[in-house]
Amino acid sequence: MKLVQLMNRNMGGIRKLIFGPKDKDIEALKDKYGRSPSEFISLPNGVQVHLRDEGDTEAPVIVLVHGHSEDLHTWNNLAKHLISDFRVIRFDLRRHGLTGPSPDKEYKLENYVSDLSMLISHLGLDSFIIVGHSMGGRISLKYTIENSDKVAGMVLISASGAPNVEKSSPPMALRMMKNPLGRAIIKRVWSRKMAKSSLQDMVFEKSIITDEEIDRLWDLSRYPGSMDAMFREFAIPWQDFTSDEIGDVAVQTLLIWGNEDTICPRSKGDWYHLNLPNSTIVGLTSIGHNPQLECPRRCYEEILSWTEKLDGNNNS
Repeated sequence: MKLVQLMNRNMGGIRKLIFGPKDKDIEALKDKYGRSPSEFISLPNGVQVHLRDEGDTEAPVIVLVHGHSEDLHTWNNLAKHLISDFRVIRFDLRRHGLTGPSPDKEYKLENYVSDLSMLISHLGLDSFIIVGHSMGGRISLKYTIENSDKVAGMVLISASGAPNVEKSSPPMALRMMKNPLGRAIIKRVWSRKMAKSSLQDMVFEKSIITDEEIDRLWDLSRYPGSMDAMFREFAIPWQDFTSDEIGDVAVQTLLIWGNEDTICPRSKGDWYHLNLPNSTIVGLTSIGHNPQLECPRRCYEEILSWTEKLDGNNNS
């Protein structure tokens, strides 16, 4: 019996080295992470979006767009403050969270922007503030360039998409994702321990990462097909914005940046501030790449103060 158990354990290890970690059951994931107030809607392109729409329906609308390998729960700590003043809409991007891989298997920037546009139309939103973190900031900015008539204001939190103006040292996992061999290795060795390390790389004070957050990333990363979808996305690098591309964006913009961000360094925020004509930047000391997780109350206060000034400008 012990020999059989040993052989089974060894076979499990061999299976993981060949195929990577075992997928999670979709219904079990939905039961754990998709309970009320979650809902699921179908976009015209077949993408099934996991969504939460909370707060007073008569209040000003904020749409939250999360970053790479995150999900709508990444906004939990900030959303609980925002819903006292706003109608807060957050959702899982394609290949993320409970939205999962897209039917067309396309993961270019324009696909994400198209999904966002369809979601806005589905919800019947005519005017809203858009808040994007990291990759979600890049998506939010691209959407705003194409739909400035709908965007009452834009908040970019540690957004990607700015050109590199200084040398940075992104986490090893991100560097490995940029080449086929690295992606193959990650798929086979991905573990809860690596999920923990990836989350800790995103923040300045590593102790704030909870077991709940680690478990969620570990679970949702094993949504069937999501890891392969991520590899498809990384196989085709996205182009950074140029100053000409964003120089005519007239929308009022708040930039929130962690001064200790090693993934999208503060210099990227300064580049956005220089090239977005109506932008304000707030630098946060001892904060890394995830301000909405590291200092949600401060982010809320900055957003609320900025929106009050927006209202003043609109009424003047």
